[in-house]
Amino acid sequence: MDAADWIAALPDGLDTVVGQGGSRLTARQVPQLALARVLLIDPEAVVLDEATAEAGSDMAQSLDRAALAVTEGRIAVVVAHRLSQAETADVVVVMENGRVVEQGPPDELRASGGAYARLWASWTYGR
Repeated sequence: MDAADWIAALPDGLDTVVGQGGSRLTARQVPQLALARVLLIDPEAVVLDEATAEAGSDMAQSLDRAALAVTEGRIAVVVAHRLSQAETADVVVVMENGRVVEQGPPDELRASGGAYARLWASWTYGR
């Protein structure tokens, strides 16, 4: 069943209250519903805070693609630990202990040999 089917089956569709006191959704359904709401509202800017954090590895790839599609043409701030989301960003900001240690385009940061390059090397080692 795709998102459109189960969202339509919710008591109030896209307006259904979820979470505490509302409908219970799976870890995959929560970000799908949030991304669908972004498309409906059509804001100029969007903030995605760990949009795929609760998704297991098997779901992360499809949610990454959905998040990328939703942010296309918008100002987007994406807070993420998954480097798969960072690799499509215009600018990456790397933070350590609450401080910005690097920022720039992902390809430049990978070439610089700094914190992001080390994270990237660690992430891609087994791929």
